Amino acid sequence: MQLYIIISGINEISKNLAINLLEHGDEFIFVDNNKKKIKKNEGIFGFVNQHGNSYSKETLIDAGVERANFFIAANRDDKINFVSSQIAKNINSKIFNIVLINDQSNIDIFKGDDFDFIIKSNQITADSISSVIENNNVLHLFTNTDSHTEILMIIISEDSNYIGKNPNEISVPNNSKIIAVINSSGNINYDYSTDLRVLDKILIQIPLKHEKTELKFLNEKRN
Repeated sequence: MQLYIIISGINEISKNLAINLLEHGDEFIFVDNNKKKIKKNEGIFGFVNQHGNSYSKETLIDAGVERANFFIAANRDDKINFVSSQIAKNINSKIFNIVLINDQSNIDIFKGDDFDFIIKSNQITADSISSVIENNNVLHLFTNTDSHTEILMIIISEDSNYIGKNPNEISVPNNSKIIAVINSSGNINYDYSTDLRVLDKILIQIPLKHEKTELKFLNEKRN
């Protein structure tokens, strides 16, 4: 299943994320109000840019927020990230919001239901926010060095032992947890009420310090 991701803000972090998404076959669009950045971005990615403010309901609808799986608020202005994430969730309650925080003192205002995952932007590198691990059925979305965790996305393959199981039945490594399941139709499920099927995607939060051990464990359980 191809994901659709809206990336709010054009900068080095968001562009490197887009490069990875492109390689992984997912669909994405940038939203930015800076015409010069959009023009430069078109030379790299083509016409996958929506000009406008990401805190505008009309702009987000034009960008396809109603069908998007993820909204990544990557602006350098925390106020824009705050408002745009809320608007995106208000339009599409099933969207998964990832918010980059620029000023650590603002972290408390992002502790609401509208913000599914927050991460400090100054602690992210191009490789840590999104790098494909050797097995292309496991996507490393990002690393949160503050909480020493990272988020992996596991894609259920046709020969996976997870098929037919409820997410609550899956054993995950110590100090890890499933935070969401994206079904093959693109809907994000937080209550795990349905059994897993081919092309479903599991988002798992694991301890950063055990990256290699945990990834080995997950690959063994998935295959």
